[in-house]
Amino acid sequence: MLLNRKIPLSFLLADIKKETIGVFILTNLLFVLRHYIGLEILSVPIAIPALLGTGISLLLAFRTNQSYERWWEARNIWGSIVNDSRTLIRQLLTFLPEKSIEISRVAARRQVGWCYVLGHSLRGQPTQSLLDAYIPAQDQIHNPVHPPLAILQAHANQFRQLYQEGYLTDFQLIQLDSTLSRLTDAMGRCERIKNTVFPKTYTFYLQVFILLFTALLPFGFVEDLFFIEVPVVTVIAAAFFLIEKSAIRLQDPFENRPTDTPVHTIAQGIERSVYQLVDLPLPEHQATPQTYYTL
Repeated sequence: MLLNRKIPLSFLLADIKKETIGVFILTNLLFVLRHYIGLEILSVPIAIPALLGTGISLLLAFRTNQSYERWWEARNIWGSIVNDSRTLIRQLLTFLPEKSIEISRVAARRQVGWCYVLGHSLRGQPTQSLLDAYIPAQDQIHNPVHPPLAILQAHANQFRQLYQEGYLTDFQLIQLDSTLSRLTDAMGRCERIKNTVFPKTYTFYLQVFILLFTALLPFGFVEDLFFIEVPVVTVIAAAFFLIEKSAIRLQDPFENRPTDTPVHTIAQGIERSVYQLVDLPLPEHQATPQTYYTL
């Protein structure tokens, strides 16, 4: 996730270099043909690119809004994961006898592991090292098909055992299971965002319209702007390309990019708060954010 810090220009312009250079070359070519060779016929009424640009602006606004909604939904889901993770451990501390603190600590490590494993799974990263670090050996989770779900089932198995041993009442078991259900729901909502591809045809058509607009724009500048003409056309075209690329970056919040939902950083926050509840020392792997973004 981008932070409220100075963002390098190279990051902002990285995805539009080719398009911008193409518009710059085309505009320079038309400038030379019109002003030095005298081909004044290479022009169109400015109303044509103006109308096209107005329509594209509306489409871009809708496109950006839809992409931001996907990103914001992912952030809201991880906000609920923070709350439910704390709730789960707090419930255990409340329901279990004070002398059973080690049970709560095992569950706390497992829950923190679940948060890290879920984030890595959504980004397509390996999870076995996290399973080895956070999940107790007795849970017997080794190379599962769906690691986050296996961890939640390990939670459920532990709670069932505590219930059978008389540590939990019927009501307390129901409350814990309700919290696990909310975590399962949050996991499924993240996977829905990850696995639902934004309509490619919509993206393709919009890109075609933007290319058409930027190709027509130099032909519409028939006024005598002279040397200002090239930079003005290039900047206008770059603005359209930049907005469209920004929407593409936002639409997929689990791709391990600076514009992602910062699942790893959120998991670190959960680790700090949950370990505080059970009086566990923080591990040394707590990473600091990058210069202008956090993952």
